[in-house]
Amino acid sequence: MAAKLTNGDSLKTYPVLTKEERRDWDKKMGRNYLSVGNFRKTTKERISFEFNIGQLGELRVIESKAKACEVYRDFKASKKEGKIDILEEILVVSGSIEVSFENTVYKLKKGQILVLDSINPTSGFSLKISDEAHIISVYMPLSLIKNWIPRIWRNLESRLISPPSKSAEMLGGYLKLLAEFAIETDKSSPIYQPKAIIPLILANLSMLVFALGDTEEKKPLKMKDIQLDQAKQYMLVHISNPDVSPKIIAKELGISVRYLHWLFKQSDETVIKYLTRKRLDLAQLLLRSSSKSLYNVTEVAFMCGFNDSTHFSRRFKQQVGAPPSVFRSLNFTESIKE
Repeated sequence: MAAKLTNGDSLKTYPVLTKEERRDWDKKMGRNYLSVGNFRKTTKERISFEFNIGQLGELRVIESKAKACEVYRDFKASKKEGKIDILEEILVVSGSIEVSFENTVYKLKKGQILVLDSINPTSGFSLKISDEAHIISVYMPLSLIKNWIPRIWRNLESRLISPPSKSAEMLGGYLKLLAEFAIETDKSSPIYQPKAIIPLILANLSMLVFALGDTEEKKPLKMKDIQLDQAKQYMLVHISNPDVSPKIIAKELGISVRYLHWLFKQSDETVIKYLTRKRLDLAQLLLRSSSKSLYNVTEVAFMCGFNDSTHFSRRFKQQVGAPPSVFRSLNFTESIKE
């Protein structure tokens, strides 16, 4: 296989991992995720490379440590294989790395996070480590966030999130937490309980919303649009809190409740209608990605900020067209558990 360099030239590449390591990778990642066959190196020499793979529901978490090397990955090959579209968060725990696309180079140092997606694949990208680096990568199906953060989703491109911003520190901390919970240190027993999976995923989603919102380049020009976005972002981050109300949101933004209602009136949706709709969007996400043995309908309702499961079921049926239990039976499949 030949890899294209940023200057247009090509060079011969070789598999990064051994056949045994590739089998282990493919088994743990599952058929829907990146094949290790799409990771290549430029020399036949063995790379000093160590990796561990963990799973949290539909998420995959990879913690890797590597010496000096250069690795290539082919996005288009993954698309041809029918892999799902993913969003990847790459955190540099220590050391430094260089990620290169055809026309863009990102140089990441300790604490920096690169967020990228596979929706518009290039011919591939290279990862270069000049000395030694410790990296955590979290792979998340884009379907998990497509309806969750629609405006950010539409503008989603590769983003570099850097400390000392609060959003970078918070997201980095959660990515480390995900790795700690997902990756088994003792092969005989996992270090997390199944009930911890969904709250961790929700925490990562919340921090991702916060971080991507902070880094958006195309900010709305009008103050009312900025304030409306801030109100919506606050609700998404605190979606599981049943006490979130127009009064609390207004206080957080430093505006009056009356003005908050006026902001939403401009978007043809009330504060409560928006909050309820997003809670029900989240409920659909949870029902799709967890079995009733993991979380029953009442527990899903509570995680989505509803205090009453009967009220939740009624509103869910109104918006979705089917009760939560029926929706789950039609949408949750064994393939999600891989």
